[in-house]
Amino acid sequence: MRPFSEYLAARDANRAQFATAYPYAVPAFDAAISAFAGLGEQLRTGRDANRRSHVSLAPFFFILGRQAITAFDSLASNQAYASWVALRTGVESALIMGKWVDDTRNADIWENRFVDRKTYQKTYQGAGLRSASLPRSSAIQQALSHINDRYLHPNPQYYFRHLSVEDEPSGDVKIELSFFDDVETVGLGVLSVLHLTAVIQDSLAEMFSQLFVDTPRLDVHLADLEQKGADFRKSAGAARADAEWLLVNVGLWPGAT
Repeated sequence: MRPFSEYLAARDANRAQFATAYPYAVPAFDAAISAFAGLGEQLRTGRDANRRSHVSLAPFFFILGRQAITAFDSLASNQAYASWVALRTGVESALIMGKWVDDTRNADIWENRFVDRKTYQKTYQGAGLRSASLPRSSAIQQALSHINDRYLHPNPQYYFRHLSVEDEPSGDVKIELSFFDDVETVGLGVLSVLHLTAVIQDSLAEMFSQLFVDTPRLDVHLADLEQKGADFRKSAGAARADAEWLLVNVGLWPGAT
């Protein structure tokens, strides 16, 4: 374990090279942040058919935006695994928004999770997090489940992900655990985190257009991201044996490359 100053220096060196290594990433991150701004304005001004605002959704929306930016920041440090840890709470927040739009009583169930844990688990765990109001909620919930399995628990896959074991000439065994990911893993992370974020934004845009009267459906440029990222997505899909699975099942990219 090296001094923290060395870790910071290595992280900063990665950041200095990020925009050059992944030239599509920073403009795409900026586009995602602009989409959050547009959706936030709709949430601020929108009123439903009964002229009511839905301000209770705002904290979840803010959490989603903050966690997405934190995930982007982790990717810029070549820490793709940490980006999923950051994004996970935001993904769940979006799913909860759909549950609250489905039925306002779900907010009471959420608030009383420690009082009536059984009802909470039925409503908010696993497939229970899917909603009628949030488009693609089934796919988003499945992506959340995969994030939990792959990045939140020290299972065998997590255990070996950053592990390096080498026999030394002296007879000793050198064991290292890396803080950073390789180029292929970061590239996959950029594409997957970006696309999952855009899918969630696009689903929220549709939900807001249905919930709020006189609110046009915001174009978050999901199709534009898919078009501009097609070549990067194709090359990333060939990077590792599990790359295609990650892009499709966690990043929610269309299956065909």
